[in-house]
Amino acid sequence: MAKFFKKHWPLAGIGVLLAMVGFYLIQSQKEAIQKFVPIEIDSEEGLKLKNIHYTQDDPDERVKWVLDATEVTFSRDKRFIHFKDFQLKLEPENRPALELKGLKGVYDKQLETMTLNGNLRGRTDNGYTIITESAVYRQKQGDLENDDPVKITGPFFSVEGRGLYVNVEKEILVIRSNVTTSIDDDALIL
Repeated sequence: MAKFFKKHWPLAGIGVLLAMVGFYLIQSQKEAIQKFVPIEIDSEEGLKLKNIHYTQDDPDERVKWVLDATEVTFSRDKRFIHFKDFQLKLEPENRPALELKGLKGVYDKQLETMTLNGNLRGRTDNGYTIITESAVYRQKQGDLENDDPVKITGPFFSVEGRGLYVNVEKEILVIRSNVTTSIDDDALIL
């Protein structure tokens, strides 16, 4: 027996060492399981991304849109997309594009609407600017709407009022109430 032990002692030592390592691993797993306390998250947040570029280019839709934002958060059910410090470009087919910048917004994928808020500034490809506080973009209708004070400035005039309706596909623009218009004297031909 002594001869056998002298010949195989390195293997026996490795076996004892492996048994000890296995014992400590099993014990540490039990302790980790006992110390684990589940944390419930009350927030509706899901995935959060930084500096995104998102393009909606569905051939069935009449208006393509491109969203750039510094931060985007998806709700857990993936219905809502919350975004901050954004630039949204609405590009209707064969019409001037409208680019909007603002502080925050929410896209509802089910209703296909975007609620845009915070120091909203817009510019069209044909030289008009829009200044307002918020607006709602309805993708199916291709329109942008609000009830806030709004100012629109163009190459020859400026309009201020309350309540905005813009159909980017049909190039329709309406200020609903309290309208004041200023016309550039050089543009007025009598």
